Amino acid sequence: MVTLILALPPTSRYAPSKRRSQMYVLASSQRKYKQLLGVLIANFLAAPFLQGGLGSAISAFLLLYVMVVIVRSFALPRKLFWAYFLIAILACCLQLGPTLGWATTVTSPFPLLAQSIYIVYLGVAALLIMQEIFTASTITMDTIRGGICAYFLIGFVWALFYGMVATLNPQAFSATLIQTDSFLIPIHFSFTTLTTLGFGDIVPISPLAIVLTDTEAIIGQLYPTIFIAILVGGYLSQKVDPP
Repeated sequence: MVTLILALPPTSRYAPSKRRSQMYVLASSQRKYKQLLGVLIANFLAAPFLQGGLGSAISAFLLLYVMVVIVRSFALPRKLFWAYFLIAILACCLQLGPTLGWATTVTSPFPLLAQSIYIVYLGVAALLIMQEIFTASTITMDTIRGGICAYFLIGFVWALFYGMVATLNPQAFSATLIQTDSFLIPIHFSFTTLTTLGFGDIVPISPLAIVLTDTEAIIGQLYPTIFIAILVGGYLSQKVDPP
């Protein structure tokens, strides 16, 4: 008598878990920028209330959280992730320097170094997000969230630029931008310039401040136009049935 033994492939019992893993990865990629957008909006809306010693500390930790979320949004090797994470902690400590008594004036090198690290982090993140959006083959809700994240990041990067210029040259603007334990005024000036609203309450005076302001105003005109064009073009192309 011949006995037939039907054997399943050795990996078949793992297929359900593998499919679940693939579905989780797909779902995660489709909400890649959801958390980052939420943190950026929270940071923006909380800026008026984060003043003084405690407010400055909360602001520093919020920025640290933004940087961690940015690093987690991209697939990085483990060692590189931890390197970026440690640099983010360094920037947070440098920002907390005046609050903790490590520096006695706002013109100390601690805030300048912290702002430089933040500019690199947020600027590179904005560029990577824009590159991904501009080369996306399909338009999803996460594409829209990524575009909004890039817009917020541009505003924060230029706020940091203005803060550095005002720290090095307090007469670079018609009004005082840098206040102890508060970064609200640079953020206000940056986003009114980015949106080309321009209240006129703050005017750039130094050549560097003028060039930075004009550059941000140009980006504020070009970026929404290009982003909307990509969204509309991608949406229409997805609606067209293949031949």
